[in-house]
Amino acid sequence: MLEDIQQKIDRTEYWDVEILDFQTNFFGDEIDILIYNDSETSWKISFLSCYKVAYETDATWRTIEHVRDMRSGQLGYYGQNITLSESKDFSGFYDVSIDLTILTGKIICKEVKVEKVSNSLLNIFWLRKEK
Repeated sequence: MLEDIQQKIDRTEYWDVEILDFQTNFFGDEIDILIYNDSETSWKISFLSCYKVAYETDATWRTIEHVRDMRSGQLGYYGQNITLSESKDFSGFYDVSIDLTILTGKIICKEVKVEKVSNSLLNIFWLRKEK
């Protein structure tokens, strides 16, 4: 199962591709990473039933105070690594390591879902501002 999920993630070919957003939902129970695919679609990787979510950003060194004030050309989030392993601490859970250039993180979750979604359905803050 783990290998199948990792292959689905790898098939998105996220390496050095623009990350559109990193979203937390339902009090951290669900994390979504949105990855640009083409002008019509994007990839959505969802981490579900999350036990732990920890991440670090560039807030200590970026020149623009709030990410919400940035536009696409100022954002520097690009896929570098998304790796799953079986959790050593929790049976039936995955340990996930994420490197999105200026956002790195660790997630412990029970389920991972990969799907292609229409860009017209995405709610991405900086795309709304540019229109």
